[in-house]
Amino acid sequence: MKKIQILIFIIAFSSNISGQVFNEKEIEGKWKVEKVVSENSNPELKILIEGFKSSTFTFHQNRNFELSTTSKSEMFTMITSMTKGAKWKYFQHNKSKRIGSQKDKYSIMGISIKELNGQILFYIEESGIVLQMKKIE
Repeated sequence: MKKIQILIFIIAFSSNISGQVFNEKEIEGKWKVEKVVSENSNPELKILIEGFKSSTFTFHQNRNFELSTTSKSEMFTMITSMTKGAKWKYFQHNKSKRIGSQKDKYSIMGISIKELNGQILFYIEESGIVLQMKKIE
C-alpha cells in the first residue's frame, strides 16, 4: 500500500513539472521569438506570422509592455503601434497575460505562457499562433 502512495505522489509531482505555468515575476523581462511552432491556417494572417517570427516581447517590472520587430510589413507596424504605451496585466485564474489598458480592459492581445518539454511557449489567444520563446534579459 505504501508503494502505491509513493508512486501516486511521484506521478503527481512529475506531471506538475512537465507543464509548468509561469507566475508573473518569472515572465518579467525580454523574450525573443525563436520560431513559430503552430500557425493559424488563415492566409490573411501570413504577414502577421512573418512579423512575429522576428519579434521581441518585453514585460517591464513597472507593467509597461513593448512589442518590437524587424518586420517592415504595414500590418505588423499597425500591431506594434497599437501596443505603444500599453501595459500588461497577469490574470492568475487562467494564467495569462493581457496587453492593453484598464480603459480597454486589456483587450489588445492575450498571451498564455507555458513551459512544455523544456520549451517556453507563448499562445497568442486571438490568432491561434504559438511561438517558441527564449528569455534574453
